[in-house]
Amino acid sequence: MKKLPFCGLALVFLMVRASAGAGEPLRPVVNREYLPAVLDLINAATNSIEFVQLEMHADRAVGAIEAALAAAVKRGVRVRGLLDDGVDFNAAAIARLLALGAEAKLDTAAKMTHAKLVVVDGKVVLLGSTNWTGNSMGNNNESNVRLDDPVLAAYFTRYFAALWADSAAEPDLPAVESGTVKTVVNRQYFPEVLGLFQSATQRIRVVMYGINYSPKYAGGKVNQLVEALAAARARGVDVAVAMDLSDYNHLLNKVNAPAKEFLAAAGVATFDDPLKTTTHAKVIVADGCAVIGSVNWGKDALETRNEACVAIRDPVVAEAFAAYFGRVVADGTPVVGPAP
Repeated sequence: MKKLPFCGLALVFLMVRASAGAGEPLRPVVNREYLPAVLDLINAATNSIEFVQLEMHADRAVGAIEAALAAAVKRGVRVRGLLDDGVDFNAAAIARLLALGAEAKLDTAAKMTHAKLVVVDGKVVLLGSTNWTGNSMGNNNESNVRLDDPVLAAYFTRYFAALWADSAAEPDLPAVESGTVKTVVNRQYFPEVLGLFQSATQRIRVVMYGINYSPKYAGGKVNQLVEALAAARARGVDVAVAMDLSDYNHLLNKVNAPAKEFLAAAGVATFDDPLKTTTHAKVIVADGCAVIGSVNWGKDALETRNEACVAIRDPVVAEAFAAYFGRVVADGTPVVGPAP
């Protein structure tokens, strides 16, 4: 698969932060930046590493992560990992983790655990869209954020503990805010994002792997989000959406087509990503707020699955992810609505 020729969003973000004289409590981590970022976290751990992943493949990139985890275990770090039971190769990954001295298990079959989350030493969090597969880390468009914040890390430690104890139950964890960041997990995502769309006055940018919009789901949560984008455009907000167009996943293309058609017809600037690039990122920018995490726009994601996100009310971060949107669509193709 083709790689887009950019991976320096974190560098651009840090340059902007430095010019503003601000610190660095958070940092975007996109595309090829993820593997070195997660290795840095693991290699710096002194006490604990807890992670939740949908997928953990057996390939070179994941081998580097496993080697770093093994080294962490040897220096006395407690490592715990939870993987989704619905992915065939995850059972083998659990066996490898146990062999290197980590604690690891599959989640329950009752609910998909779709989050992609790493918490280190109860101080640092890395979350977003990147699965632990070589393809995800080496080829895809992916969006994540690193958060150096003990308050947020403590929250996601509790989230991990809740899933570890019973991944089928909804975690009883009200959202917390620290600085400019608000935690958004599971059922908290829909009202958070819908509210952002309804209150936006300037711009909305969306990068989304999958959007399952359909008239037969009238009133459903996905339809409400999509229709809120059209409503924002109708009241004069600058709205643009980028979605994946796959060269191999024809089911995804079929799922995404109605949303693209509806949005383009509503006057929303709608784009297919480059055909040979998998855009698996999940990015929302609404005015000065960015939402980053694991949620696709599907019924199960919004109503059932375990998902981990954050809302970041920071204009510099929002600008960085708006720039990411621009880079995703730079080599893409506009979706043309029906003729008037």
